[in-house]
Amino acid sequence: MSKQEISAIQDFLTITKEDENRKHQIVNIELMLRCHPPSAVINFLNGLHGEYAKKLQKIIREDRTSSSLNKIVATKFRIKMAINCIKNAHKQGGQAA
Repeated sequence: MSKQEISAIQDFLTITKEDENRKHQIVNIELMLRCHPPSAVINFLNGLHGEYAKKLQKIIREDRTSSSLNKIVATKFRIKMAINCIKNAHKQGGQAA
């Protein structure tokens, strides 16, 4: 996987906190991909996505007006996009070989 592809994936997993002018990484994807195969990283991200789904269900049951609901939905979306990007990059790499 190229550095450009990894950077694009990391962008999905990085949140800029505008009011505090700083960034928060949900996951350091470059480090994970350096240490583990893409399939293991995808499995980890799927598990993380599932944990956020459980949090979302709990928030929906407790308080549908909570601002936490927005954060969880956005994080789930970002994780899912990262998973899709890894799958696409892995698939394209496999076809090129």
